[in-house]
Amino acid sequence: MRLMKLSPLFCAMAAAGAVAMLPASAFGQNAPAQDGSTSKAKHVQKLSEIQVIARELTITRIPMNSAFSSSIIGPSAIRFASPMLSVQSLLERTPSINVRTPAANSVRTNITFRSFSSGQFSETFDGVPINDPFNGGTTNSASTRNNIPLTLNDINSVNIYRGINNPAVTSYNSLGGTIAFEPRDPSATPNASVTMGGGSFSTWFEGLTANTGAIGGVRNMVSINHNSSSGWQANSGNRNTNLYYAGVLPYDEGDGELYAYAIYNINKGFTPHTVPLPLIQQYGYRYGWPLDWTNSYNKDHGGTYILGDRMRVNHLLSFNARVYARNIDYNRVSYANPNFIQSATQPYFIPNTPGDYSFWLPNPSYDPAATFGSNLAGNAYHTYLYSTQQYGFMPHFTLNLPDNQVKFGGDWSHTKLHSSEYWYGTNPMPLVTGYNNAWDEHDSRTLGSAFVQDRISLFDGALQVTPGLKYLMARTSDFDNIGFFYPISGTVSDSEHYTSPTIGLNWRPVRHVSLYAAWGKTAKFPGIASYYNNVGQTNSGGQTVVVPIHVTPEYVRDIEAGARYEAHGFQGALNVYRENFANTFIQVTDPTSGLTTTSNGGSSRYEGIELDLQDSVVTSYGAFSIFGNIAENRANFTSSFTVANAAGAAALAGQSVVAGQPLAGVPKHLANLGLGWKWRTWRASLSEHYSGSQYVNEYNAGVPTAETIPSYAVMNFTLRDTLHIGNGMLKDVQLALHVDNVFDRHYYTFGYGDTTYAGNPFVRAIYEEPRAYFGSATIDF
Repeated sequence: MRLMKLSPLFCAMAAAGAVAMLPASAFGQNAPAQDGSTSKAKHVQKLSEIQVIARELTITRIPMNSAFSSSIIGPSAIRFASPMLSVQSLLERTPSINVRTPAANSVRTNITFRSFSSGQFSETFDGVPINDPFNGGTTNSASTRNNIPLTLNDINSVNIYRGINNPAVTSYNSLGGTIAFEPRDPSATPNASVTMGGGSFSTWFEGLTANTGAIGGVRNMVSINHNSSSGWQANSGNRNTNLYYAGVLPYDEGDGELYAYAIYNINKGFTPHTVPLPLIQQYGYRYGWPLDWTNSYNKDHGGTYILGDRMRVNHLLSFNARVYARNIDYNRVSYANPNFIQSATQPYFIPNTPGDYSFWLPNPSYDPAATFGSNLAGNAYHTYLYSTQQYGFMPHFTLNLPDNQVKFGGDWSHTKLHSSEYWYGTNPMPLVTGYNNAWDEHDSRTLGSAFVQDRISLFDGALQVTPGLKYLMARTSDFDNIGFFYPISGTVSDSEHYTSPTIGLNWRPVRHVSLYAAWGKTAKFPGIASYYNNVGQTNSGGQTVVVPIHVTPEYVRDIEAGARYEAHGFQGALNVYRENFANTFIQVTDPTSGLTTTSNGGSSRYEGIELDLQDSVVTSYGAFSIFGNIAENRANFTSSFTVANAAGAAALAGQSVVAGQPLAGVPKHLANLGLGWKWRTWRASLSEHYSGSQYVNEYNAGVPTAETIPSYAVMNFTLRDTLHIGNGMLKDVQLALHVDNVFDRHYYTFGYGDTTYAGNPFVRAIYEEPRAYFGSATIDF
């Protein structure tokens, strides 16, 4: 594998990390006693204390025995987070993850993971996939802007598996990796807590969590959390309510337990829209479009529901079987005032601009000009609906043999989708298929997988080899009714399957060191756009037809290697990876028939190096934990191809990709630095996230341009004190102060190039959170 050229900054930090990871004996220092003497006992006692502090203060942990690249975010980091921190933003503190969160309560959140965009890596909750089965993403997928599948209220820890990983943890579309959220479990004793707080942007939040202890043998946890905020962009207010339940019923003397998890989330609010930078410079950082110019109001509710049984049958066999259901119900109504659309006197395009033509006629039959006096007035309002219902079954089994741990199992799920879009001149509006709909789509997708893996222990466990094999299949059907985009109705269906092999090795040559290497291959099934784009096309003879689908899964081959070191509260990990991404989905137009289909044609290479360091010490001034990580990621196209436009015509200038061109949305450098402190009842945290510059896509074609989003660095601070009361039911009170974006950096993570009415270029963007202050009080009972 040809080595990458690395920046001086990364080389310097990597060299420092390599030195830090060497054992003490390499510098002639006295190693800890290994003979069971008193000195060893004292050392073990001190090490245990440091480990406890590290577990409480450190943002992430590094698993030493994993044969693959991974990190763990523990419960302490989650419970200590700012109220504005989303589940996705929490992940940003680990290597190679970058998050865009332009609004409160996770609205319009997007995430990249090792240069892969949302939908090209998987996310799970208790092992259950929470990605949209049709469009791939977890948040903001298919423009469901305020669909919030998880909040920090629902999770206890996070396992982050980078790149190809063992099949027992991967899910569908795990090209860049897998993010596995672990649920909160009920406690064995009764307790409760109440949280109240508020702060900048008229933000208010409150929460209640109650544990019943064992009642009739069942332990229960019920938690409710509510957060409302006006947002930092004007006219982007939002409210979110999250309900969480966890129940556990042990049986068979504790060898087995029935369990249940339920999440239900409701979100309502306005969308933050991109704003031209000249307007922000004129009116201020928090400027947003006036609501009587344009707005989008979103309503979403949905949940995840799991019922399972896990049991240790005997010393050899254990199992975990669960049934699950998930649903999304999203509704957005948008408006744009025809009096303020782009013109010689108002030079900027406004979001949700209506079409100035009777695009409905002759079929569908809605005539906006005849009904409301003009096409602009008749198309001023827009409704978008998106709902899914999913149910599935997931059995997993484990065999614990003398030198092997064999895992096998599978997953099966079936999901239905109804998506539709309508325009009209007033709201509420009629939602009538064949009258004013752009589309009315009904889809179904069945996903299935089966896997087996073996962790083989050799040389008394010093070497562990983990081979695995996973089979994945998808059966998809799309039906589209007559609408603006579909002059005829039609159905497209297809079945795909794929086999994903992996192998990983972890070697512990000495006590504190582990070396690992891994190789694997996995796939991503085509999104639903690959199906519905084939309905209602016009061929070269003028006939409207349904085009059969001709596309196979995208796939990635990944190879990586790394080293880890852990001793005396210090942890370090250094790894390199290369992922060759092939069969990339592209739009291709047949010059003879004039028909456009999704096909496989593009390829790209993602490669990088990641360094993760953390250390913990105990002093007379308190306990300290420091962490830092840096990643250099590169993503470049390795093939040239042309992107067809929506009408199937040949690509325009700027719609072609050439080999060697960087992908958009991929910062070359990502870094984090943080410090944790604990002294008596006080605790504090200071962290900074840095993102290098990144290219942006052309707005219509979706291919990279020469324009970039500037680099930025953001620092956050938290201080908390715990007052021990110990008076009857009242145990203690925790008071916390959170300062986000301490230095008030003005930056944006999403933007694209545009032109004024006169053709002058400018950049439009959505800005991220400015400096903000939040205070909270939590009462524990």
